Amino acid sequence: MARIILNDNEYSLYDFDNEAEFEKAVVENQKYLFGKDSVYVDIKKKIGKDSHKGIPDAFLIDFYDPKRPQLYIVENEIASHDVYSNITEQIARFGASIVSSANQIRNVLIKAIENEPRTKKEIEKTLSQTIFKNITELMLYLTEENDIKIVVAINEVTADLNLAFKIFKSPPDVILLQRYICGESISYYYEPMREEIEDMEIEKNNINKTVDFDTVVCAALEEGFKHAYVENNAWWELRLSQKARENLKYLAIYEKAPVAHISHYAEIDRIEPYKDTGRYILYLKNKKTVKPIKLSGKARGEAPQSPRYTTLSKLLNAKTVSELWS
Repeated sequence: MARIILNDNEYSLYDFDNEAEFEKAVVENQKYLFGKDSVYVDIKKKIGKDSHKGIPDAFLIDFYDPKRPQLYIVENEIASHDVYSNITEQIARFGASIVSSANQIRNVLIKAIENEPRTKKEIEKTLSQTIFKNITELMLYLTEENDIKIVVAINEVTADLNLAFKIFKSPPDVILLQRYICGESISYYYEPMREEIEDMEIEKNNINKTVDFDTVVCAALEEGFKHAYVENNAWWELRLSQKARENLKYLAIYEKAPVAHISHYAEIDRIEPYKDTGRYILYLKNKKTVKPIKLSGKARGEAPQSPRYTTLSKLLNAKTVSELWS
């Protein structure tokens, strides 16, 4: 059983007894899970038509990009539920509802928000930073001009779950939330919806605008670089949100010490689920080189240890690695 050591205290896994208990934890920790620029609309209303009806646990409005906000259907699940007969069936119903019932979803949201003063106030406060004049205009965009997406929050990500989600053309985002206990103290372990954006939040705050990205930089030892990038024209086991899968066009490799520079990048030909891991494999084409981009030695955390995100423009113009993150 996994444990967490925090301030010399050992925390043990303290699983959720039921879905209601898990959902309460999701709501309490929503800004960590979904991002501080999101609004969690905690309503449960039936959507869909005929045999494709379902009741989402909530809706989520993601304002990370104020010009292109994104609406999600939220499904909160505990892993003890059967993957195939419960979770995937529910996701499939929601997928059908998105196609057939966009107007219904919009009307449900508008009415629910009007009846939830706190949620309405939070959305209206955020609207001042967007191009939308009011909630109705926002909802028209979210349901008519942009595809509605699905996000699943769950307390355990299993191989069965990952395999089941491979049936979907665009698999939903998956958020992991686990609870740990030490005495009467509770802590949570979580994997957020958009890991790639979490790393760029500081940059966004400093320049007060959305940080765009089209390139992922991955760190590699010599053996991994040769096997995956050189010999197989691919890179695998990346955790990518739906937004990342839509945005990414290029992959660059940071070769770890003793090389310690970036000189290779390639176009991403396609992105596919990788086995039953819940991660993705990037198939590459048109591999190219650039003049080595070296560490400046002046910035803490400059060398990427896990995937980090930037733009091709920065990659082609950078002289030091730190320039990719600023």
